[in-house]
Amino acid sequence: MTPACPVLAPEIREHIERAIEAALETAQRLIGILDRADGNPDLEDGADDEPSLGAPEGHASQIVWLRGGDRDLETIRPECLS
Repeated sequence: MTPACPVLAPEIREHIERAIEAALETAQRLIGILDRADGNPDLEDGADDEPSLGAPEGHASQIVWLRGGDRDLETIRPECLS
């Protein structure tokens, strides 16, 4: 039997939501700074000579990579995400 998820008081939940929003805004600002600092990738040597989907090398196709294997390497499965 799965244990019940704890219920947060509304003010605690609101505080957590505000903290998450602040963290997301900070992350977006930092990403913007990095984007501006990196310049235009099309002006670099080789332009944007990268795989379009970014799958790991060593697979015949994206489909093979997408299917993955039968090994579940996650040890913790959050049961109380909502």
